[in-house]
Amino acid sequence: MEEAGLQDPRIGTTLGGVYRLERVIGVGGMGCVYEATHEHLEERYAVKVLSEGRASRPDAVERFLREAKAAGRIDNEHIVRVVNFHTQDDGSVFLVMELLEGENLAARIAKGPLPAANAIDLATQTGDALQAAHDAEIVHRDLKPENIFVTQRDGRDFVKVLDFGISKIKTPEHKDMKLTETDQILGTPLYISPELARGVSVADHRTDVYALGVITYEMLTGTPPFSGDNHFQLLFKHGNETPDPPSSRNPDAQIPAHVEAAVMRALEKDPAARFENMRAFCDALSGKAATSKKGGRRWAGLALGAATVALLLFGFWPRPDADPSSSPETSETTGTPAAATLPSATEPAPAVAPTRDAVPATSDTKPVVAAAPSGEQPPVAAPEEVTVRLNSTPPGASVTLNGQRQGLTPLSLALPRGTEAKLRFSLGGHRTRQIAFVAEDDRSVDVTLRKKVRRTTPPIKQDF
Repeated sequence: MEEAGLQDPRIGTTLGGVYRLERVIGVGGMGCVYEATHEHLEERYAVKVLSEGRASRPDAVERFLREAKAAGRIDNEHIVRVVNFHTQDDGSVFLVMELLEGENLAARIAKGPLPAANAIDLATQTGDALQAAHDAEIVHRDLKPENIFVTQRDGRDFVKVLDFGISKIKTPEHKDMKLTETDQILGTPLYISPELARGVSVADHRTDVYALGVITYEMLTGTPPFSGDNHFQLLFKHGNETPDPPSSRNPDAQIPAHVEAAVMRALEKDPAARFENMRAFCDALSGKAATSKKGGRRWAGLALGAATVALLLFGFWPRPDADPSSSPETSETTGTPAAATLPSATEPAPAVAPTRDAVPATSDTKPVVAAAPSGEQPPVAAPEEVTVRLNSTPPGASVTLNGQRQGLTPLSLALPRGTEAKLRFSLGGHRTRQIAFVAEDDRSVDVTLRKKVRRTTPPIKQDF
């Protein structure tokens, strides 16, 4: 950059009468960013100058002005601070911003996958900035690692979100300010949402949720969910293909199940299936969504396991009139192993020494669990269950839950609240779909399975 700076004719000149350009910080498609010193205040700033060719284009100047307006409207410490927007007599246009020391997220990812805790921290800080933007009715629409700058504050990573140049801003004068027709497909193809890839006329804040989902995926795995030889392939994949779960892309990363579930939900093709806002996505990433107000949802699975172990250790008394044929090993309704198997009519019941408090069941009583020995905690009660209804188009898909086969769609599963679920839908002749989520409430999961098609050339979508 220093060599490029020495060759730049603007170095040493002064913009706006006070900003002396010292060196080149970066070069992009819109122009060049310089480190500058305010000649009166002797403070350093970053000055972004629109290239000469673009300065004569109204749409490019509008993007520049939009970036300044957006940053000025958002009250959040994670948004880069813009202090001035200026047009000179010679037609040059520039922005003056706070000067940041550090690196952009793209440079950090280039070194390899980030530890899960670091990725979650950077993603939640970015989400905090974008939630503030959304609250101000501003959608970024071009979120990518290059627009996320990582600096240091109090010895820890601190995020600054940059470049709201193609943001959608709602104002009293313009309900939905848009760019010209040359920018109908907005954003960067590696991080573009399916709706923007299709060229829809309306895209709301959930397009930023998708982009942050892609970036979080890339932080965890070192690669974005989709790649291609050209823009058309990337646009097609974002609009039509389901990404591999991050854990399968980077098995050594030990990605928590709730983090993977959050990322996969953020990457849903249908905006309505994603998180309703950025705050909900960040809560899910940090694990807050897995804990109820009463507490303990995160540990619901452990509670169920403890209860099951207690049943197996202490046993229960079979009813004398129990029909052994009515006690299959696996429930057809839920596909989960039964808590215990009753002895057959031809085999004697195993000898279980009842404790002082154990009461054998009669034909008029229900089976009971033996009390825990003195000084031990009693078995933990099973947690509250939620119902998950599974449907597929076409129906009849085989479903596995966390590697265990459950049955064919349509079907319903009763899961302990807080279960971290990984569902896999497979059907002959169709592409497999994988869905991950945390079972917090009753919900329906509807998937469309696409037929496998043999292609000799890369698929290209024509109707973006």
